[in-house]
Amino acid sequence: MSDFYGKEKDIVVLKQTPPGMCGGTDATLDRNAPNKIISEDMLRFDVTSALHTIVDDRPVKNRRLYYVSAFAAHSGSNTFVFLSYSDDKMEWRTRKSEWKLLEDNIFPDLVKLVNECDLARNNGFHSVTHGLPEDFGGRINIEYAGGENISISNNQSPLFSLDTAEKIVTLFTEKMRGATVKLPDLSKLAEIRFDEERKDGGFKHAVLKFLSDGSGIVSKKSKYEDPKVYESEKPVDAETISKIVSNIENNGMLAWKDISCRDTVFNENKSLTFVFEDGNEVVVKSNHDLPYSISGAFFNVELEMNH
Repeated sequence: MSDFYGKEKDIVVLKQTPPGMCGGTDATLDRNAPNKIISEDMLRFDVTSALHTIVDDRPVKNRRLYYVSAFAAHSGSNTFVFLSYSDDKMEWRTRKSEWKLLEDNIFPDLVKLVNECDLARNNGFHSVTHGLPEDFGGRINIEYAGGENISISNNQSPLFSLDTAEKIVTLFTEKMRGATVKLPDLSKLAEIRFDEERKDGGFKHAVLKFLSDGSGIVSKKSKYEDPKVYESEKPVDAETISKIVSNIENNGMLAWKDISCRDTVFNENKSLTFVFEDGNEVVVKSNHDLPYSISGAFFNVELEMNH
């Protein structure tokens, strides 16, 4: 068995739930996954962990983190970063989230952080405990040029220490204060186009035009397995338009366009084109390699335009 880069895996089953059993734990370890990373050319940093089950016995502490999710990916010559964290026990209600498209390259600092915090020490370990009411752990997915990567998941236990969590939040917070890339003004958005092409020759196209009173009108055209092309048009109220624009802004969709895309199970080919009053266009796809917490923004816009 090989991984994405063609390197041979050596998977050992550590725990396996018996057939028909309710609950239990499935765990595997890739014995070929490196515990020390040689490369200093990082491509993608994606870590998330709940931390509330850790006993905080540090003698000196500034704050106590209960959840951290941090993401960084190259976006052309810039860096797209996303940070979400909570310093409250009721962390799912009080998470602070922010994204930026930075002019600065954050990856040399992330390489140092990964090495200093020894994030690769459990590389290749994956564990799922069935029936848990929530994720008490998280996921680490860090990719490097040349094929090295760190891949760890465990929904039962935190994946790094409170000190490591603090270093991640501090680094991302500091970098987010740096110079950012100017993006088109969403108040000048004139229309959104949705396009989906299917392997069977079918398609779905929708155009949402923004009107001067804050409302809009969406025109749709679709074709399925039969030769008939279906067309429709309907108004969109101002509240829905505001919801769509907020979704675009809150999830940084205009900053996605140069982030790499992942392969999709269904080989879907979907895109959204944001057209501005000056004729400028920004195209994003449904399969940009983004953290789960913001990648759903594409579907939210698609849904509002096609339901």
